[in-house]
Amino acid sequence: MDENQILQQLEKHKFYHIIQLTENLSTPGDPVAVPIQDVPLRALRTLDIKDKRVLDIGCRDGLFCFEAEKLGAKEVIGIDNDLSMAAIEFLIPFFNSTVKMYQLNLLDLKPETFGMFDVILFPGVLYHLRYPFWSLKLIKDVLQEGGKIIIETAVYMDDNQKAMLFCPIGSESPYEPTSCTFFNLKGLMDTLLSLDFVVEDIELLHNNIDLLSLAPEGITYSITQPIKHWIDRATFICSKQPSIEQPRVMDYWNSTHDVHTTQKL
Repeated sequence: MDENQILQQLEKHKFYHIIQLTENLSTPGDPVAVPIQDVPLRALRTLDIKDKRVLDIGCRDGLFCFEAEKLGAKEVIGIDNDLSMAAIEFLIPFFNSTVKMYQLNLLDLKPETFGMFDVILFPGVLYHLRYPFWSLKLIKDVLQEGGKIIIETAVYMDDNQKAMLFCPIGSESPYEPTSCTFFNLKGLMDTLLSLDFVVEDIELLHNNIDLLSLAPEGITYSITQPIKHWIDRATFICSKQPSIEQPRVMDYWNSTHDVHTTQKL
């Protein structure tokens, strides 16, 4: 396919991701999103992807799917609740890619849908979710023990002393109406820990705080100076580990139990 033919194909589709096609041509996506996407892309390149099964949640045009494939993934599946025809009709054939994409809402994802995955990519989705805790639980259920997840999301920056969730609706959202879930850093880290995800690394888009790594409890952080409440972007690399929370607390959350009967946690 020569450059004129590629340009003709590009005119047929709408793109969100900017994906390099040739030395001179790339898809005409949103340049504002590129610095945000670059952080989880860097995180992805630090992982051992070779021969792994990878799931990209909210894959859109496939920027992260194709990168995982380049890194040697055995199988890459992307899901999105608004499937990209640009990816299906043009990009996958253009790259002669084996990536598979499906129109699927995260809330319909189950282990029997595609099986279990070694790596899950979850960039730019969490802050859009009306049911964030349940969604993270569904993701946990399709990730292999010891598997890795990369989460990139908008976060609410405050003094970070309490685990918080800012959940605006409508015009109160700092972005737009579908953006309704903004954890602060402690809130998301504590939530992930309660779901057996150990945070191994965090990178902020605007690095105005110091993040201090303390093993074995995980990563903590300190605010170096008072800051106004605002929205930043954060990328988390996490691994799924055996149950971290107290077993009886997990029973209380997830199943029937005798906590009230025995008065024991």
